[in-house]
Amino acid sequence: MSHSILRVARVKGSSNTNGIQRHNQRENKNYNNKDINHEETYKNYDLINAQNIKYKDKIDETIDENYSGKRKIRSDAIRHVDGLVTSDKDFFDDLSGEEIERFFKDSLEFLENEYGKENMLYATVHLDERVPHMHFGFVPLTEDGRLSAKEQLGNKKDFTQLQDRFNEYVNEKGYELERGTSKEVTEREHKAMDQYKKDTVFHKQELQEVKDELQKANKQLQSGIEHMRSTKPFDYENERTGLFSGREETGRKILTADEFERLQETISSAERIVDDYENIKSTDYYTENQELKKRRESLKEVVNTWKEGYHEKSKEVNKLKRENDSLNEQLNVSEKFQDSTVTLYRAARANFPGFE
Repeated sequence: MSHSILRVARVKGSSNTNGIQRHNQRENKNYNNKDINHEETYKNYDLINAQNIKYKDKIDETIDENYSGKRKIRSDAIRHVDGLVTSDKDFFDDLSGEEIERFFKDSLEFLENEYGKENMLYATVHLDERVPHMHFGFVPLTEDGRLSAKEQLGNKKDFTQLQDRFNEYVNEKGYELERGTSKEVTEREHKAMDQYKKDTVFHKQELQEVKDELQKANKQLQSGIEHMRSTKPFDYENERTGLFSGREETGRKILTADEFERLQETISSAERIVDDYENIKSTDYYTENQELKKRRESLKEVVNTWKEGYHEKSKEVNKLKRENDSLNEQLNVSEKFQDSTVTLYRAARANFPGFE
């Protein structure tokens, strides 16, 4: 049987919010996720917004309208919570397009009941990947208007109960889903983690190569400058100013062929440094790094949730094991009693003729 999948994670900082916006609304030009079929992207839709929005602006608007706390909001306060709703491929393969949309609408209804309809930011359904899923986001405002991600999300136990409630809710709507983590989704997240590691190594290598080239060019430049400083003063060109007059300096310096070649090398080194510097500025390493950090945090949430489910299952298995050991012990006692009864019966028959 397929599983109901629900994930939530705190989003720290506006740069991560912007990264999530670009991913959800397909604003990036290039994606490392090979599961995305860009020819199918037009099928994606948002159940809350009719068109693309600026997440940060909507977060600010939601807080302005619904925040009623007495204290000024801290600059490092969590203002954005991002989440995911999905199942496995088998579940969606059995649904029509309308039924898939109904499933995500029912899921959104559950989230609105949990976190407040007025606090929801987006509910973006992706149909251009292998498994349909919905990214959702909300501002963690409490019922009395305070901003508190801690209170809205709670601890691991609260999250487990949230997943239980979600599973019960969708099943009441007619979907037959087990509560748990889909193996397919988990494997896909592991693949994403592997891709993240590859991307990180690639960019580190690429950046190191640029740094090495800069360092090499800088050494050449410094060497040329030091050589020029240590060289004897240049001779100046002079020429005769008149037919019978003496010679006067023109102001132009005289360079030997070697000096001219070294000067050209120095200029070339300086030009390479400038070019490499411009290349670094045009490559948005900072933004890419922030996006990779966001993906890492998201994957950490998945791993933590998986561990949580594993521990819950381990407790259940240990409980069943203890019950089984207890039953085995009772069975052993029963067998010993039965053996004793048979022995007594046989002894009675042997010593008392006519005993049945």
